[in-house]
Amino acid sequence: MNAGLFKIKPPPAPPIPAIPAFDYVIDIYSDKVVITNPDGTTTQLSTITDLNNWLSNITGRKIRINVNVEIYDRLLLTPNEYWFFGEWIRGGIYLLGGKYTIISFTKLGDYGMGALLINYDPGARTQTDISGSFIYSVYSDAYIAGKSNMILSNVSIYIELTMESYFEYINGDLYIRGGLVEVFNSTLRTAVIDADVLRIGNVAGGAWMVRSWYRTDVLYGSIDLSSIWYGGIQLRNGWYIRADANTTKTLSIPTFTGDKAQCKLITIGVMKAGGNEYYDSLPSGVTYYFDETNNQLVIQNTTPNTYWIFIVYELKYHKPWSLGSS
Repeated sequence: MNAGLFKIKPPPAPPIPAIPAFDYVIDIYSDKVVITNPDGTTTQLSTITDLNNWLSNITGRKIRINVNVEIYDRLLLTPNEYWFFGEWIRGGIYLLGGKYTIISFTKLGDYGMGALLINYDPGARTQTDISGSFIYSVYSDAYIAGKSNMILSNVSIYIELTMESYFEYINGDLYIRGGLVEVFNSTLRTAVIDADVLRIGNVAGGAWMVRSWYRTDVLYGSIDLSSIWYGGIQLRNGWYIRADANTTKTLSIPTFTGDKAQCKLITIGVMKAGGNEYYDSLPSGVTYYFDETNNQLVIQNTTPNTYWIFIVYELKYHKPWSLGSS
């Protein structure tokens, strides 16, 4: 018999066991917290405080948290990879120190309630080092800050929307859109900041697209344009200035180091009586000019009348990408 006519098939390989997507799945309800383990068993806790105690012994794991009701208690997070889904977490979210990955499709923190996503240990009462962390949230009110002797290095923060957020002594990437954004004493290798109001100082960067819509305050230090190798800034500022009769008023323009930005006047006018939404052109006897030496806008009122002057100006800086950019 020709053995070649009969081919014996090898037995099928045993199925590869499924790898759990998460080490733990946590469901938060109004009256309990249920933790599902990788083997399908569950642990039931009574309160968020119990959950914080349970998390205190867990590090280096991948955890899904389903927030089935809005919660107002604070969460104390040890360094893990967290995925958040569900309702708004309106209590404080404390990062107790270490390297975190946070992916949140729910809102984190509520500035109006004094609750923030913050790198702070309330027990030790100190800021914590979260260097190497990656944070993404569809919405968050955050306070992420190091110290002069504890720079938060290699951090990447992406916040789709914020009411108010503050960042200081960070070195890394920042992508954020919102109401008030504050950034100080930091090196942003990449930055996409789109803020209604921007407060900034002593900041350097790499690839930047930074814009403010209504107001920009350079509170101390400067913005170092020499360190920006690609991108640009577009900063608007709106002011009311009371120009008394026969007086000269000055308005300081934010300064930069390493290069100059273009300053352009967008609007200047006299506020109409009885409201602040409509403006007339400057009357005869009220003039303005830019003092480039002192970096000021000068308004001269040579009339016997007092006027409220509304001013909007814009600072623009653009640096195109080129071969050799680093």
